[in-house]
Amino acid sequence: MAAVVLAATRLLRGSGSWGCSRLRFGPPAYRRFSSGGAYPNIPLSSPLPGVPKPVFATVDGQEKFETKVTTLDNGLRVASQNKFGQFCTVGILINSGSRYEAKYLSGIAHFLEKLAFSSTARFDSKDEILLTLEKHGGICDCQTSRDTTMYAVSADSKGLDTVVALLADVVLQPRLTGVDPSRWRLR
Repeated sequence: MAAVVLAATRLLRGSGSWGCSRLRFGPPAYRRFSSGGAYPNIPLSSPLPGVPKPVFATVDGQEKFETKVTTLDNGLRVASQNKFGQFCTVGILINSGSRYEAKYLSGIAHFLEKLAFSSTARFDSKDEILLTLEKHGGICDCQTSRDTTMYAVSADSKGLDTVVALLADVVLQPRLTGVDPSRWRLR
């Protein structure tokens, strides 16, 4: 019995009964590239030896995906980028966040973030907004930070006109009547 236990212990530790080192599951890759022992230190800026160079997808016949910022006559800045694929994202970034709140009424920016996409002049409810987005495979998002508030919609490119109109309505004509503030209050 003791011989069986000793043999099993040696096998689990990776040492065979014949005295040479044996690995349980084959040579692990991390041992060849570790910084300890007899292996050289390889800086992160160098490719790992034995690992093939990655091949990245390229788009033939199209411009590079550089962001272009255009300022319109009314002062509105528009950042645009060539799209790749059938989905697109449209967003509005507003220089308004918690930094601009009064000390006493703090939390208003976050409260308005929670009310985003709830109802507008054209859409009576959040469900109606979400159903319109779903027709085009879309989703919506609103985020606030200390300096900015961002409204965004992602959808199929074919529904771009519809989702841009919806986003403009959400930002320019929100309807905040009948809102229950206790619903969003932390408990």
